[in-house]
Amino acid sequence: MRIDVLNERISTLDRDVVVRVFLPDGYENSEKRYPVLYINDGQDVFRDEQAFWGAESLRFEQYYKDYGKFLPEVILAAIESPEDHAVRTAQYSPFTKDFVVPEGKTFEPHIEGKGVPYLDWMTADLKNKIDSLYRTLPDADHTGICGYSTGGLNSVYAIVKYPEVFHRAIIMSAAVCIWMDKLEEVLKEADYSHIKKLYLDTGTNEFGRMTTKEEFLVGAETVRGYFAKGGLGDDILKYNIYQDAIHNQREWRMRFPDALRWVFHEF
Repeated sequence: MRIDVLNERISTLDRDVVVRVFLPDGYENSEKRYPVLYINDGQDVFRDEQAFWGAESLRFEQYYKDYGKFLPEVILAAIESPEDHAVRTAQYSPFTKDFVVPEGKTFEPHIEGKGVPYLDWMTADLKNKIDSLYRTLPDADHTGICGYSTGGLNSVYAIVKYPEVFHRAIIMSAAVCIWMDKLEEVLKEADYSHIKKLYLDTGTNEFGRMTTKEEFLVGAETVRGYFAKGGLGDDILKYNIYQDAIHNQREWRMRFPDALRWVFHEF
């Protein structure tokens, strides 16, 4: 196992970003090529001290040391989010929208979505660099995207709008409900035939900055419905609802390894 640190610039947003690239055991001693998973909120993937806002991480570095032989062999490209909540939400949001913010909520009344230029950078500049530096399997069949919360919204959008890049996705606790009017316009017109493997989940006790637990469930079920109507059967789509699970990294830490196994099961 090796984790490289790349200091990159999101050219489409004029913003610096840290990308941590995880290489599985055996990478340095073979000529093998590997699939790649691009991960939003990459600061949360490997160690607690790298996470923002005092959050725990997915602790994947330690998990891999303990149980790596039970995991698929995949390169992870973990892309840090902006540390400011509002900037992060805008970066991952593919849509622009005005909101009526209830009293007591700390949410932006207007979000100018930057999700499309962010994904344009990821799928061109960053992907080209990763493919040039590392022994990847660069085709879409071997490339996935992962995200939770608004990063999950970004991943839903990416898997349907960038079919030439992504054929796999891990989407945990996606914060989609407040965007559903915009998102459904995309999902209604989407072609899902390219998707090889997709993992989708939510908990029954999740709250966001603007989203109730009921809305999280409605959002996840609505997205699942579009994927199912698009032809994704149980052999492609894994959909889990976790009883009493809340909206934090500790919960996603428990779910991520099995999601990774599902989405890249043949590796």
